[in-house]
Amino acid sequence: MIAELAIKATILVAFAGIAALALRGRSAAVRHLLWLSAFSALVILPLSIITTPEWRPELPQTATIASATRTLVTVTAEGELKSVPWAAILTGLWAAAALVLLARTLVAQAKAARMIGRAIPYKPGVAVCPETDVPLVAGLRRPVILLPEEALEWDGERLELVLNHESSHVERMDPLAQFIADLACALYWPLPWVWLAARRLRTEAELACDDGVLRSGRRPSDYAGHLIDIVRGLSGRERIPQGGIPMARLNQLELRLRSLLAQNVNRAAATPRAFLAAAFCALMLLVPLSALHLPSFAAGDGISGSVKDPSGAYVPKARIVVQFTDSSRREAVNTDEVGEFTLAPLPDGTYNVSVAKPGFALLEMKGIVVDKGASAPLVLVLQPGKVRETLTVAAQGTPSTPPAAVPGTEPKRIKVGGSVQAVKMVSMARPAYPPECKAAGIEGSVMLRAVIGKDGAILKLEQVNQLVDRRLVEAAMEAVKQWKYQPTLLNGEPVEVLTEVDVNFTLTK
Repeated sequence: MIAELAIKATILVAFAGIAALALRGRSAAVRHLLWLSAFSALVILPLSIITTPEWRPELPQTATIASATRTLVTVTAEGELKSVPWAAILTGLWAAAALVLLARTLVAQAKAARMIGRAIPYKPGVAVCPETDVPLVAGLRRPVILLPEEALEWDGERLELVLNHESSHVERMDPLAQFIADLACALYWPLPWVWLAARRLRTEAELACDDGVLRSGRRPSDYAGHLIDIVRGLSGRERIPQGGIPMARLNQLELRLRSLLAQNVNRAAATPRAFLAAAFCALMLLVPLSALHLPSFAAGDGISGSVKDPSGAYVPKARIVVQFTDSSRREAVNTDEVGEFTLAPLPDGTYNVSVAKPGFALLEMKGIVVDKGASAPLVLVLQPGKVRETLTVAAQGTPSTPPAAVPGTEPKRIKVGGSVQAVKMVSMARPAYPPECKAAGIEGSVMLRAVIGKDGAILKLEQVNQLVDRRLVEAAMEAVKQWKYQPTLLNGEPVEVLTEVDVNFTLTK
């Protein structure tokens, strides 16, 4: 769920960024409306995913190549097996940090509400607040303009410009827009592009309000001068209460001045038509994203169960292989000392499971369904292995001879095939158990697919399964790359052969 949410949030922000770039010739008010629609969709996204009917696209089937040989290598070391539930830990960290940021946002709004209550009324919708050093707008339901005490000493023109700018924030409901962005940042805190988008939302809001001041007939140079004087009076230690939108930010000054003094800039306000267009586009992107459920890994128990023999006794160290029905990928795990196993996390879907243990017949089960990260617990019963016998019936007699060639005719050349020399290993480098994995108690099975070249060397080596520690994979691949085989001959000619190698890293107490 967490990974799926992060992917979909990234897609939403990416689309908004591309659209904002395409609309760079439009007014700041329109671009702000675009970012606000994106943040509204981000906040609604988790609930929309839960309530929207699922749509899972059919994945194309992947062709598989039958292997010619299979090699099993077991690497053992003394140590204690330890299991770390990384999925649960990461989900808990994400949720804990999100709750902290959400609480900080709510506390900031509560402080802003108390600050408004303690402010001294100046005129309707405007108050003087001794707790701030810059003009700002605060409040979600009924935004109020808060002026610092020194604003009472400003000349009439500066005070009028400041009130004009802050009134634009009130009319546009920018405090509510900023609150929505803060909620999205709390929910998607690990994604840096969400924070960058929120910063862009604040910048576009300031530019849109500056445009509103200029639309009232003010000269850009006069307004820019007053803005510089206000920022110049800030020492860097000014009091700017959280939960509000301050008029002056030093990091935005250069961009705002360039916009104020630029020629041929679109300064139009956002129209209801633009609002409806932004909302419609956000909805058209949100609905399919909410319905689309990719085969992402869920934090469930995957496929788990136990392996028994016909008497009911548990079978330890049995090898469980899970085949992904939509691809050639496989994962493997061994049962523990009490015959139980768990292979997780797994994407939702249908799987084929096989169980192998020396002395027992191979057990295969198809159609195991994993839903919401887990399947029903499996109880797998192995039967004793079957013995294959070959019976030869002989009798006295003379085998018939082929008819002689007709004189004067050319003998037909018939290509005789089907003669394949079995693969034979010449030298094997045994994998070394990584010390850090041994110390951490990490076990695993590494499944590799290799191509044996015409000279008997390993030409290509690739990993088949993914749910295994990367250090074990590197140790296995480093050893297998050094293996040497006797060249395989097909009808006397060397050929390349596909082989599969299983390297089991196990710990013994």
